[in-house]
Amino acid sequence: MKRYGKIIAAAMIASLMATGCGAADTPQTEAPQAQETAEETVAPEDTAEAQEEASEDASETASSTLVSLPGYVYTGSEEYLDVISEYMIKDAREWYDPDTGVYIPFSFIAGVDDADPEDIKVYGEFDIDGYDLLNTTLACCNGGRSRGVFHIKKEDDGSYTVVDAELPLTEDETVALFEGHDDMYAILAALTDDDVTAKRSEAIAEYVNTNDLNITQWQDYSWKPIAVLNAPETPEEEQFYDYTSEMGYSLTYDLREYSMSPSAESDMLSAVGDDDVFTGTYMVIRKTGLSDADETLQVAADDSVWTPDDEDATADIDIADATIGDGIACRRAAWNFEIDDGRIFRYIGYSVPADEGTLLFLLETTYEEEINDMSIEDLDESFKSVLDSISVG
Repeated sequence: MKRYGKIIAAAMIASLMATGCGAADTPQTEAPQAQETAEETVAPEDTAEAQEEASEDASETASSTLVSLPGYVYTGSEEYLDVISEYMIKDAREWYDPDTGVYIPFSFIAGVDDADPEDIKVYGEFDIDGYDLLNTTLACCNGGRSRGVFHIKKEDDGSYTVVDAELPLTEDETVALFEGHDDMYAILAALTDDDVTAKRSEAIAEYVNTNDLNITQWQDYSWKPIAVLNAPETPEEEQFYDYTSEMGYSLTYDLREYSMSPSAESDMLSAVGDDDVFTGTYMVIRKTGLSDADETLQVAADDSVWTPDDEDATADIDIADATIGDGIACRRAAWNFEIDDGRIFRYIGYSVPADEGTLLFLLETTYEEEINDMSIEDLDESFKSVLDSISVG
């Protein structure tokens, strides 16, 4: 079996369609499956690597206590979806992160060939998202979109068992798989972003209501939370999440303004835009093995201006005293990096001495053209409330 598409780097979050955690209203945009990749763009090494690391194994290093959630069980009436959903969840736990709070699948069946009870073929789009519970918010941390065929066997007692699943990773493979079933493929190709979001919202609401859970909203990384269907309004105090990292720091952020993606190597906080506008601004937090705060900033700056043509590039930065949180002394530097096509990366680094190393809080913008106009001052202001909440040790 070919696995569900893995969550892609945050540098591609503007088109996070191969995963279940993209734009709240358009979680798949052009292709609602794990079949397309975003156009490759050469990015500074520091940005690209930090973002890729922050996209995988989302809960591996978080020490904030996550609430235990009941498993999802399909309660609808569509034939085959109970065993398909069970199979998808088992596969997702093996492929993504077994510690994810809950996996919620949702599927569109385009057609069924049941001529052979030993090999019933179910054609459709099979989507799944993994969530952790933050206060009363289901925060999406991984997931995938796949079109393909489930092979199902009818047992002697009348029950069904999934034998295999063909879920191609490319559109060409999917078209070939649907050869002779163009009508079924057309049904899936006609699905809109609204169709997928509606089906996903129904699946989440079904899960919440079936288990009588105090969950009021769900959120995709980098996007505003979406109210659960028919749920009460999220209390103001539940919009603020206290996060504690095993790296030795903690912070508080407003779920309506930020979203967090922890990983084994770094944590990444994304600023959330208004009216579904992608902000392309991040705070990447990692602990370095360097003992000197100034050296930490210089290494971060040098890494950010790295290019394939100039591996030894260095950045000229001014480093000064600063404070974050409740008067935490640190060192600060800000710099820009412009690439050949005129797009600009902006960075602000805050380095804080910590046990056996230095904590680096690195604010940065991506290479989206509309973000080029953001100033260093605007970038700093975008994360002011988070910077003010930081505690270390």
